[in-house]
Amino acid sequence: MLHTSEMQYSVLRRLSKEAKPLFGINRAIGRISGMIMVVTARRSHGEYTDLVVEHELPGVTPEMLDWWWDNIEDTERYKLWHPDSHQVFEWEHDCEEHVGKVQVVREKVGLFPITLRIRWEDPDDAPIPRVYSHANLGSILDGRDRPLSWLLHQYEAMPAGTGMRSTFRLPSKTPAWFIKALKKHNREEMAQFSVFLPALFEECERSTRSPL
Repeated sequence: MLHTSEMQYSVLRRLSKEAKPLFGINRAIGRISGMIMVVTARRSHGEYTDLVVEHELPGVTPEMLDWWWDNIEDTERYKLWHPDSHQVFEWEHDCEEHVGKVQVVREKVGLFPITLRIRWEDPDDAPIPRVYSHANLGSILDGRDRPLSWLLHQYEAMPAGTGMRSTFRLPSKTPAWFIKALKKHNREEMAQFSVFLPALFEECERSTRSPL
């Protein structure tokens, strides 16, 4: 018999396969939104504002999250993280090491899709203060691989699962409506970890342990 988390994970996986967004329209809007981010960064002249969101992730361990960042793999798995808003995922540069990997994603933040290039960075170089031992640092890149903004997910084991703090260092001219929408989006996607990640992690661990 499947546990509740495994059943939810199974349903999410099926729905992600069946979802068929309007790729052409979303792709065009996503690129325009990405260009707006570049303009916003330039207008901010190197000044930033931080959005900090606290999370509690029951049933999720820090080891599961450590594994997730390098094993999103494809669009199907990416949609498990936020079935309503995540649309496309691919590795632009998938190297052996964690640091330096670049992903291209399209997701809805608020009403509109946005296309982002995200590079995993060394957490020890984070421009954002760290308080937890586990951390994943990413930079949002422009077309010349220069960081436009930063995101840091840091986390620690707690009795019922994992406590996490997500910090988004955004250009100071970022509109208030986008910051509000990003906070909502981040709360929703992190809440999904408890739904799908334990079952997915166990499934992948079993396949790794299985003899050839």
